[in-house]
Amino acid sequence: MRHHKVGTRSYDVRVSKEAWSPVIPTGREDALREDFPEYLREAIFGWMQGQIKVSSGYAYSTKFVDFQNAAHTDLGFQADTLLHWQNQVLPHLRQVDDAEFTNLIDYLASRSQFQPGTEHPLERMLSEGGSAWAITRWNGLHARLTKRVPDGVREAVSNALSATDVASAKLREAWLDAYGTNPRASVAYSHAVVAVETAALSLMPTGKEEPTLASVFSLLEGDSPKWTLIFRDSDRAPNSKTLAAMMRTLWRGHESRHGRPEYTDATLEEARGAVILAATLVQWLTSGVVVPTAAR
Repeated sequence: MRHHKVGTRSYDVRVSKEAWSPVIPTGREDALREDFPEYLREAIFGWMQGQIKVSSGYAYSTKFVDFQNAAHTDLGFQADTLLHWQNQVLPHLRQVDDAEFTNLIDYLASRSQFQPGTEHPLERMLSEGGSAWAITRWNGLHARLTKRVPDGVREAVSNALSATDVASAKLREAWLDAYGTNPRASVAYSHAVVAVETAALSLMPTGKEEPTLASVFSLLEGDSPKWTLIFRDSDRAPNSKTLAAMMRTLWRGHESRHGRPEYTDATLEEARGAVILAATLVQWLTSGVVVPTAAR
């Protein structure tokens, strides 16, 4: 377990269950790194070699050129060039700045595949190397690089993120915009709201021509709510009103949805909180936790 500190807040970040750590402390174990220092790059190059299709010590520049085009950047690779891995490619990659290297890893990971129920080979290297980045399964067999979160959080949202319904697909977009290599806080928050809206309206049709998440509140907050949670009910915390309050928190907190003179973008902390809340709501709405009141 690593203890990661951000600003004045700290939290536990669990790495892979079998990650090795030095028996004699070096003083460098506790800090998660967002950059890719030399030792971590050298560990990753072995994995990268397989993604680039190195054969007999040589590789074509094709994937590097494709990355440059997708990232709108120039790392100095030219088309249709046969390169020596040891003498040409590695010396060049060791000099690429961290932002470009991070995006390159994310690009190659998104083109790699790994079977359900298995760990991506890059995750072990990142975890043992103390990286703040982790591998997240993306669209079935593919992967993306996202900010590392506690294992408990990842396990709690994994079902909602891995499902194939429309709401889960929108939630994956929100997660990538909140935790990915190029975070977009307001976009992430917006995707989180749409994910919950989609899941809620699929389960609880309102009969309105153009329903929104706000349309659902009347089904939950009236004297005779039509939907509730499967938990034991309480007058102090009615299930249906609790569910509505969680949805309202997400909905009302989305200040950046409206243009106005005092408009402000969502912060990254707000967006990430919204995505975690949305993941809980989507999972409840799609897994039988939210049920018709008549069924209770």
